[in-house]
Amino acid sequence: SEKETRRGRPRFGSEKEKAEKFVKFSCTLPPDVYKRLEKYCQDNERSKAWALGKAIIPWLEERGY
Repeated sequence: SEKETRRGRPRFGSEKEKAEKFVKFSCTLPPDVYKRLEKYCQDNERSKAWALGKAIIPWLEERGY
């Protein structure tokens, strides 16, 4: 069975994550936005990639993508 974090999420590198494909890219943010993103991710034990993915999905859907 998958090991879980204290918040019930699969650990990084789980079998489910290994089966999914991801695309790596870089982006540039204003320093103040980056600091806010970094703080959010630290406080919520999430990656910056996860947070950006969660934010961009509704934005794209609103625009029909």
